[in-house]
Amino acid sequence: MPVWLGTDRDYFGGLMTSSPGLVRDISLVIAIAMPINAFAGACGFQPTFKQADEGGNQTVQVFQGDPVPALGNIRPLLFITSLKVNTDGTRISYHQDDVTGRRCATDPGAKPCAINNIRNAYRDHTQPVSDFEAVRDAGYPSPRTWEVLSPSIIEKDAKTGKPCVSPDGYLVSMTADVAVAGGFNRQGDCDQSKWIDALTVPAFVVPGQSRFLSLGVAKRSIVIALSKSSTKRVVPGIVGDVGPSKELGEASVAMNRKLSGLPETDLPKHRRDAVDRFQAGPTAMLIFPGAGAVLARPITGQRVEEGGNGALAKFGGADKLYGCIKDEVDPSF
Repeated sequence: MPVWLGTDRDYFGGLMTSSPGLVRDISLVIAIAMPINAFAGACGFQPTFKQADEGGNQTVQVFQGDPVPALGNIRPLLFITSLKVNTDGTRISYHQDDVTGRRCATDPGAKPCAINNIRNAYRDHTQPVSDFEAVRDAGYPSPRTWEVLSPSIIEKDAKTGKPCVSPDGYLVSMTADVAVAGGFNRQGDCDQSKWIDALTVPAFVVPGQSRFLSLGVAKRSIVIALSKSSTKRVVPGIVGDVGPSKELGEASVAMNRKLSGLPETDLPKHRRDAVDRFQAGPTAMLIFPGAGAVLARPITGQRVEEGGNGALAKFGGADKLYGCIKDEVDPSF
């Protein structure tokens, strides 16, 4: 399109005195055609840093855009990655009797079933499932239980020092932030609802000890996730958790579900189902850093949607964002 407009300008200069009618026709064509690429180059996205992913075996290019006056001149960050499913904060993430999250895969009628493997709640996820089974069968003795489980992933009962376990056998799964004011002061009460629920809140996990944090990204920073232009699904979200420093691309069940076009009421049936049906493909992630773009509690799906849509509107809207991605980052997106 830019080349075509430039050529018209060349012809326009030679036609002004010889064919005014044709000049007017050409001008009309230009005026009609311009909106197709009206947002080209409008965001100023430039490569800023590369973020390690997949344990450091890959890197993802992160871009930074021009200041957005309507958002206090913050400079948004953008990258494209393939998302993985994060289940932390859900009531069905880890079950003490379905340690691998496979029970419902082999027996669809079985209950209750987990959607994650207990090893993902370990201090060291490379250790075997049998380590958890041993402490479970021994009644969760201390300190051995917390040498196996991570106390930043599984909540510790303030009264007993043991893992918080619901009446139906699910371990209470934590997130790096809380959904309600004063939630951190309640840590140890074993109430799952104070954590950010990955089943209902579209959220993204940022790497800890990364440039994201030094550039102003914080817990509850507003993010916008976009599927490729062939489906054009736009999902407002927040930064809901902080993960390993060399991993990028984990998002909540709710965010993956929306990006995949699944019904709002759909839940993963087991761990394999969470990957096979929910895991979204290549996704563009726009993050608004700075204190002014942090969503206040309480954190609910509705408040996240409203806050995200408001920030996106001030940025210039989804069409502008898609145009900038195509023009400045990835023409095939």
